[in-house]
Amino acid sequence: MTSRRAVAVLATDDEILVIRRRRDGEQYAVLPGGGIEQGETPEEAAVRELSEETGLLGTVVATLGKRSALAAGREEFYFLVSAPQCSLALGGPEAERQTADNQYKPAWVDHDALDAEGLQPAELRELLPRWCGWSTVESV
Repeated sequence: MTSRRAVAVLATDDEILVIRRRRDGEQYAVLPGGGIEQGETPEEAAVRELSEETGLLGTVVATLGKRSALAAGREEFYFLVSAPQCSLALGGPEAERQTADNQYKPAWVDHDALDAEGLQPAELRELLPRWCGWSTVESV
């Protein structure tokens, strides 16, 4: 059975909201998101997960796409979300699961630093510039 996951993409011209993760000694970043609960639409799940993981109250602006993560056995739904800028606060199940070896930290990062942040899944590093309208032209 395939699980379903909804993801919130919240970006400015220069930055994107990520969840920095440290798990079993590995450091990487993911976009806010998680499992779609019974009776919940993917859009509702993306907004709920954004709130739980960052404290931000968002609104879906656009559907960005669907991705099949075959290795993980799940479908992922991506949504462009807007939210008022305010301080970030981890909550929900992630706050309860936090330990020294399993940490979550919401953070705004420069979109040029996504490789250095180790954004996962790596394919998003190529999709996000198009989804978020970031210029990919490099200055000479």
